[in-house]
Amino acid sequence: MSFFVDALDHEHKNMKIQIDRFPDLCPVCSRHIKPIILAAYLVSEKFKPLSVAFICPVEACSAVFIGTYSINTSPPNHDIAKLSATQLLKYIEEKKFPETIQAISTQFCTIYNQAFQAEENKLDQVCGPGYRKALEFLVKDFLLNYKFKEDKPKHEEVLRTKLGTCINSYIDEKRIKDVAKRAAWLGNDETHYYRKWTDKDVADLKVLISMTVSWIDLLIQSDTYITDMPE
Repeated sequence: MSFFVDALDHEHKNMKIQIDRFPDLCPVCSRHIKPIILAAYLVSEKFKPLSVAFICPVEACSAVFIGTYSINTSPPNHDIAKLSATQLLKYIEEKKFPETIQAISTQFCTIYNQAFQAEENKLDQVCGPGYRKALEFLVKDFLLNYKFKEDKPKHEEVLRTKLGTCINSYIDEKRIKDVAKRAAWLGNDETHYYRKWTDKDVADLKVLISMTVSWIDLLIQSDTYITDMPE
């Protein structure tokens, strides 16, 4: 029995890769598992090693590890990637976010830190899309759980709307809009074959996300003090 995984290739194109099996033993807790796939990347065209990031489904463990697959180019298993090794990701201390941000978007904090773990473990081709996803959760959760918290009919509209349109149409505060818009531009570059902003990279994306976090935090704290201390 074999399985297919969605992977990015060396040219950032999405493709399906057939693998022979999932790792069946967690390298941390030693339980027999069916791991959850986080991301997959085909490292090069010539040698075709496939790296797949997995997470242990056991809640008490939740270890992240890498499965390395080699592709057999001889019959009868042509192009089936075979599991050759597993390795642990090194532990990276999570980035802490302001309480205001944790309150409106725990998912942003989780996704951002998973992307950060990937980056620190040299998975530089999959961390960018992760940061882009984190940004979308931050922006939409800010709208759903703060700006439009009491406007329930607006929620479905926000959920259906693309990130760029959400930023342009629903965010009024200029600083948040300006930096979030540029973060979205760079985030899109991380998920597309063609890069528009060739002089910018993941480091710039992280700076813009950090500024978006800071401006949202300042706005929420400012609103709180103004409400608590009316003229």
